Amino acid sequence: MYPIRREGGLAGFKECPICRGRIIEDMEKGEALCQRCGYVAFDQVIDSTPEWRSMDYEERTKRMRVGMPNTLRLADRGLSTEISSEGRDSHGRYLDLESRQSAQRMKKWQQRLRTSTSRERSLSNALSRISEAADVLSLPSAVLEEASHIFRKSVKHNISKSKSVSGMAAASLYLACRKSGVNRSLKEIAQAAGIKNRDAARFYRILLNGVESPYIPPPTVQKYISKLINKEKINPRVERVALELADRTNESSISSGKTPAGLAAAYVYIAAVLSSEHIPQREIAEYGEVTEVTVRNRCREILGNFVIRVRLRTSNG
Repeated sequence: MYPIRREGGLAGFKECPICRGRIIEDMEKGEALCQRCGYVAFDQVIDSTPEWRSMDYEERTKRMRVGMPNTLRLADRGLSTEISSEGRDSHGRYLDLESRQSAQRMKKWQQRLRTSTSRERSLSNALSRISEAADVLSLPSAVLEEASHIFRKSVKHNISKSKSVSGMAAASLYLACRKSGVNRSLKEIAQAAGIKNRDAARFYRILLNGVESPYIPPPTVQKYISKLINKEKINPRVERVALELADRTNESSISSGKTPAGLAAAYVYIAAVLSSEHIPQREIAEYGEVTEVTVRNRCREILGNFVIRVRLRTSNG
């Protein structure tokens, strides 16, 4: 066999030493052979292409192993180097005192260089607040990415300038939940961000008018019913009855001008009574984040406009 040298790339072999023909590669057989005479120049070609397949650019980017994918959750989009604080080397052994001190100094300067300007520091602080609140609420990564994108848009349009970082972070997270269809109330997000509900609502209105011009509808009554059932861990049979009631009584005369949370609490209470589940009205109102008066009024309106008939099944024998 004649030595064949590559010239950059899989098909970069020199010409055939027998007939001076072009050398091509057969990746299925792992051979490099002459296109003209069939001379096998190399029979152990290494396939340097990835073993995975990708259908689009996004999937290809996520599967590449040259580092973590770009993310909007970090101020530098995840492109900088992260120095660990564990104090271990690449083999898992603990570093000595001098090496640990050197690593700590490098870590300190690395953090300073990543946020050298005041705008970068403010962005990094806000994105970390969004991540902390999302971790408290156990929100999916897609919502976190959307919230980071919304806050970056507010920075680009100078909406978040001279405003509370915690308030804008909570507003961005709530708007991301609304756009992604994740049922989280503004009160829950405000508590996770450590601010008042009134302040979170004010910053949300500012963000909605400045960044998102289209109207974003609130979550449906069905989503509020599922959320209330999961929070209180009620029998799934009650959820099925409540969802059926909500689907069959979905009229504008009842839902117009009413909060979905109050209607959902009323449907759950009526379904619990029909399913012989003893659940106090006070508990349903508490988990639904509404008052007992709201639950009673919504129940009165539903029962006053519709007749609920229950069919009993009898078993023979």
